[in-house]
Amino acid sequence: FDPPTPCAAPPDLASGVTLAHVLHKIDSSWFDETWLGQIRDDAEGNARLKVNNLRKVLQSVLEYWQDV
Repeated sequence: FDPPTPCAAPPDLASGVTLAHVLHKIDSSWFDETWLGQIRDDAEGNARLKVNNLRKVLQSVLEYWQDV
């Protein structure tokens, strides 16, 4: 998927940024640029931002699963 930052270990996925970029590549009409812009890429080191990113990813995946 060629994420913006390489993932060497599972903790590299903890910010939600890589997951969001992969979802954008899977279905860019659902996970569009506007949605991707809501994911904060400066979340490293900030637990609150990481949780918010992961919450957005989870909510969008659940909506995608139900609608698509």
